[in-house]
Amino acid sequence: MYWNTTVYKEPALNHSPQTASDSKLRLGEVLKRYSGVLGYAVLAAWAVWWIYSLDRLELWGCSKTWIRYAFFGADFTTQSDYAARLWSGGVDPYSFRDHLFHYPPLVIRLFLWTPLFPQFTALRIWIVVLAALIIIGTVVAVIVRRKLRIEQIPMSFALPAVLLSFPAIFTMERSNFDLITLAVMLIAHRLFGSRNPRAEILAGCLLAVGPWVKLYPGIMGLGLVALRRWKALAGFVITGVAIGLAAPAETLRSFETLRVAVERIKLMSKTDPLPTWSHSLSVAWQKIAQAASGTTLGKPLAAIPGDVAAAIVVAVIAGWVCIRIYRSSNSEALTYPLLLWLNALGSCVGAIANDYSLMFLPLAIVAVVSVRDPWFVRVSMALLLLWWQPIDLPIPAFPLLVIKMLGLIAVGVSLVQRAKELSAERAIEQARGEPERAPEPGAQPALGYGAPLAGLRPVDP
Repeated sequence: MYWNTTVYKEPALNHSPQTASDSKLRLGEVLKRYSGVLGYAVLAAWAVWWIYSLDRLELWGCSKTWIRYAFFGADFTTQSDYAARLWSGGVDPYSFRDHLFHYPPLVIRLFLWTPLFPQFTALRIWIVVLAALIIIGTVVAVIVRRKLRIEQIPMSFALPAVLLSFPAIFTMERSNFDLITLAVMLIAHRLFGSRNPRAEILAGCLLAVGPWVKLYPGIMGLGLVALRRWKALAGFVITGVAIGLAAPAETLRSFETLRVAVERIKLMSKTDPLPTWSHSLSVAWQKIAQAASGTTLGKPLAAIPGDVAAAIVVAVIAGWVCIRIYRSSNSEALTYPLLLWLNALGSCVGAIANDYSLMFLPLAIVAVVSVRDPWFVRVSMALLLLWWQPIDLPIPAFPLLVIKMLGLIAVGVSLVQRAKELSAERAIEQARGEPERAPEPGAQPALGYGAPLAGLRPVDP
């Protein structure tokens, strides 16, 4: 794979037919030519791997990955599909305590298509949908990156890098439904790219689906404030309230089952070790408080609930980044990566925080991280490769959690850096005296994929 950079060479004084410099240039051209072929060959191997696994309903080689314990399609068969089949048969999925369905009622409605198929056929369909969402999300991240004027990543590198990342493999193996939020984000991104205030309101309405699939996407509201997308924020809030009130009794029962599920997780975590595939800051806080129980820090740590401590950590990180972006004068191009990053960060709060919820993180990295970033970002990205690659390594859970958090903070720093650069670009344009076309009230620059490039204006004669 290659970076899209240009290397200048001084003319050689030796005019011999072949020089070392010529050989290096020819080698670079060969690598450039065949890197794409290699990338798509890896994609083909990935496709064969998953076709084989879908046929067997078992991920080949799963025990050698960070997943460790294979449970193919577990979140689909025991949660979304399970609840949809019960509900379509007239049974309340929230009425059981031996097997908890602890997600909002909207999840049931979104999966009412599954009873139309045999269970394993529906599972295969959903895994293919997840793969398609990851691919589209990666393509959009690469396109957004091209608008930021940083070094470019070839699609033949980005696609296999994301599809073979651990969170992508974990997402597809467990067949979770976190990526429903990604689906609405992709549609919202396209709507944001239009110069239509109604489209921005609709984008906010679509994003409101996220917090009613999993709770943590509610943090996207903070991102809409940072981006000054007030119409989208209004749609987000109003639609979110409407969804919650559409089935109030079921919504309350879902909150109750979630409370029971979280209590059980916390009870088990008192004796079970922190899993390597978890990034729950609240459970980690509980573990730290237990370990410090015999010291002077034990009581102060135990006095703060894990959920509260995790929420404070996430709020501080998200608040710093969002304030910096809010102060930027030209941050519209960061809408997609900022919302991706906020979803990944927000997923760290709950007691149930498996690493498939970090699927948003690789996409945000593809969109904004640059080799121009500070050394902290580059070192954090190098460390994050230990977790990004899927092969199980002998790294304890807590150091691995630190690596994940450093990666999340590093992407936040990258977002701030890109916001600074975009503001500087606008300041240079204004200093040159280039007039900007006044947008229509509430309109945003065309930044959606497939939309025309913004900023093009006729030259005065």
